[in-house]
Amino acid sequence: MSDTPQLDTSNWFKRNLTWLLSAGVILLLGLLGGGVYLLLQSRHTPVATRTPRPSPSPTPSPTPITKASPLTGLLVTPAIAIQPVVGVVIENHPDARPQSGLGEAGVVYEALAEGGITRFEAFFLDVIPKTLGPVRSLRTYFLTWGLEYASPVAHAGGNADALDLVSPLGLKDINGLYGGPGQYFYRTTDRYAPHNFYTSGDLLTKALVNYHFNQPATFTPSPRKPDTAAATADHPSIHIDFSYNGYQVDYKYVPATNDYSRILAGQPHIDRNTGAQIKVKNIVVEFTATSYGKTRIGEDTVIMQTTGQGKAIVLRDGTAVVGTWKKSANASRTELLDANGAAIPLDAGNTWYEIVPTGNNVSY
Repeated sequence: MSDTPQLDTSNWFKRNLTWLLSAGVILLLGLLGGGVYLLLQSRHTPVATRTPRPSPSPTPSPTPITKASPLTGLLVTPAIAIQPVVGVVIENHPDARPQSGLGEAGVVYEALAEGGITRFEAFFLDVIPKTLGPVRSLRTYFLTWGLEYASPVAHAGGNADALDLVSPLGLKDINGLYGGPGQYFYRTTDRYAPHNFYTSGDLLTKALVNYHFNQPATFTPSPRKPDTAAATADHPSIHIDFSYNGYQVDYKYVPATNDYSRILAGQPHIDRNTGAQIKVKNIVVEFTATSYGKTRIGEDTVIMQTTGQGKAIVLRDGTAVVGTWKKSANASRTELLDANGAAIPLDAGNTWYEIVPTGNNVSY
């Protein structure tokens, strides 16, 4: 037998069984408690979530700031709305056709000059065309319409009676034959004189600055109404008999655009700048007492009543309103009144005033 002592394991387990069981129970309870704790924590600890970042709203485009043009009633920028009006006398001899710039005028007056030939006085504010002409001479009635808009008027001389009134009436004068031909006017080579005398938007703008005529327009604008095309045009055709065949004027109503196509001497009236037929939003026929005489130096002249009152026909939207025109003084605005004495409003857009001798035929 060996002398090495032997470990009695059975007795050791017996002696420590109670302790081992207690330790096991404690360990088991610890493990169970930790699990319960973690389970409870998992139920009560909020789960981290990712909140989606909202997409930035697009920056709205700024609303354009606009004002109504005092000449046309159309919306333009404030900088344009305070520009001066400028008038140009443009001829209508067959050798002057097609004219340049009439299609872009805000207001046009058409009236007889001598020999049954009509002539135009065109006013611009919203835009001044690149080419204007042929420019011709002044008559007394063109002064009064220029004064109505407090407008400078560009022209190539004038008859004696008209030139005599420029200074007394205070017209803002841009006379192409007195000191201005080389600066603000020019002659073309594709037409012969006097049908080749022109100006331009750039030259007139320079003239307005140099003559100190570049002040904002100060006249009272015409009353306007909403643009309302007629479902059925009561008056789709207008005919104006100024004199002989070369000066017959017609207008045809176009429902799609609620305006009128202008026809001169049986042919579409074309603007040379654009090659397009002239379109007119409002047509105003003013019947005016007209006679014929001589200037102080014996020139033939047309004498026209531009103040007072007379019959008027206002055509827009395919309809016609018969009323009265009234102009109390040279520098006053012409009023257009219906049968009840109320102002006749115009559509926003260009207006052509047809100044017709009393007794001449106008059909519509």
